[in-house]
Amino acid sequence: MAAFPFPYTFSLTKPSISKSLTTRHHVKLPVLPTTRKNTSKTCSCSAQNTRCAPSNSPLWTVTDIAQAVGGRVVKWGPPGTISIDTRTIEPGQWFFAITGENVDAHDFITLDLSKSGCVGVIGNRVCENWEMGFVQVDGDTVSSLLKMAAFARNRFVGKVIAVTGSVGKTSTKAMIALALESLGSKVYHSYEHWNNTFGVSLSLITIPRDAGIAVLEMGMNRKGQLLELTRLGRPDIRVILKVATAHLENLVSLEGVAMAKGEMFQEAKPGDICVANADDPFVKSIPVPQGARRVLFGRSLESDVRLVAAERVGSGGGVGVQVVLQKNTE
Repeated sequence: MAAFPFPYTFSLTKPSISKSLTTRHHVKLPVLPTTRKNTSKTCSCSAQNTRCAPSNSPLWTVTDIAQAVGGRVVKWGPPGTISIDTRTIEPGQWFFAITGENVDAHDFITLDLSKSGCVGVIGNRVCENWEMGFVQVDGDTVSSLLKMAAFARNRFVGKVIAVTGSVGKTSTKAMIALALESLGSKVYHSYEHWNNTFGVSLSLITIPRDAGIAVLEMGMNRKGQLLELTRLGRPDIRVILKVATAHLENLVSLEGVAMAKGEMFQEAKPGDICVANADDPFVKSIPVPQGARRVLFGRSLESDVRLVAAERVGSGGGVGVQVVLQKNTE
């Protein structure tokens, strides 16, 4: 996987990163070494939009679907992408009917669904006279969705980056993808705020087969949730941004939030990279398993990658940021 080559200057311009970043962004990253002779070069790149909404997802064949969810093919259908929402389903998509605590999505399977372009259903049952594809699963469909996500993760041979934090997840995810794109990588990043169990599952299911890097967002509102998500996504690089007063109804205190966020690092394997905010004492104190590499970022002098300066800039009526980063090579 490509990493930022130090020292370099990056100039990145992109009309739109995601729906969370709707203005134009112009980012310059002059990188200054701390212990080496400065031999910096300049690389100017213009990245194209690779925001991956569900319609840009890879096609799943009926055989793939049945194998992934442990189901059986009742009616064959064409390859398609996956949706769990009948309100936003697009032509060429399979509808995965999820039975939740309050809503059973099987109730929304009607003949009108096929008229909207749905090519098949994954679930326990379909309506009468359903003529499109149908892969039947027994039991809990949420478990079947998780099986499909695990199947997708197992067949993805690229690198996975996961970002969490009380604030800044979506913007940081999008900017990581933009920066890596500029180095020539095929980068996918998850759509909007897909950061809960359903969102991370769909993020994995929609990774393009030709992507080299996937950048995912992971959130939590209770103890144990991030551990579940990291076990599902198995990120190679794990990023914790900030611990703040969010979800205190379940976690009680900042210490409780920090412990829950720390689950991002808890099962990191030897060779994994754990990226932590050096300016947040709660994040900085989160332990990293033996064999995993810890990388600190921030304004602190202890940072492995230090923010020296940041300036808001305007370009063509848009808004961007220019930053100077310094790498500690010791």
